[in-house]
Amino acid sequence: MSVILEARGLSRQFGGLRAVDGVSLSLAEGELHALIGPNGAGKSTLLNLLSGELPPSAGRLLLRGADVTRQPNWRLARAGVGRTFQRSNVLREATVLENVRLAAQAKLARGWGMLRLAAGDVGSVALAEAALARVGLAAEAGQVAGTLSHGALRQVEIAMALAIGPRALLLDEPLAGMGPEDVPAHAALLRDLARDHAVLLVEHDMDVVFAVADRVTVLVDGAVLDSGTPAAIRASVAVRDAYLGHGT
Repeated sequence: MSVILEARGLSRQFGGLRAVDGVSLSLAEGELHALIGPNGAGKSTLLNLLSGELPPSAGRLLLRGADVTRQPNWRLARAGVGRTFQRSNVLREATVLENVRLAAQAKLARGWGMLRLAAGDVGSVALAEAALARVGLAAEAGQVAGTLSHGALRQVEIAMALAIGPRALLLDEPLAGMGPEDVPAHAALLRDLARDHAVLLVEHDMDVVFAVADRVTVLVDGAVLDSGTPAAIRASVAVRDAYLGHGT
């Protein structure tokens, strides 16, 4: 499998706190890599480093072999790193299509004059429609986003990330707040996305993690405790003592 995004010894210091401590991991195309750990382990901070939201204090970030350690988030997005967040970034007053089209416009990186309607741009609309079809929301394109269920809003966020044409997808707790009736379909979507993307999934639902992940990395106190197949992580005494517990 081709490595798309790779962290080598990434660290991030906030004053006296080392939130991420020398983390190395790789994301390969066709693989779903889950990142787990207790609250405060540094998972979201690591995603911020991988997506260019934060610069690292030390270490390197490689995108398809090129050093992008100091590149800002917008450059990494255009280069192929898509990201969703714990908190919703959806414009609830806009339609589903308008939300995803806005993300597509950022990918196209063209100027938008005052006399030109972005809604009429064929390229960005086509990208948005394709992304919505991929997540199963083509029929909801004209619906106001704020009227959707929580689960559907999470699908919109993934569609927004897909609209930029990413090679790597960083998904920060995409199942958070969902009812149990929504989880199976979203877990299936995650597996589908991993067919042609390198996916990093941060998730607290261990049943989902062990069902969909190809590889699991465990983060504790900002550092990698263990990394391996779901079966190896489930069997790890160190991981069970630090995070999973002995009932898992």
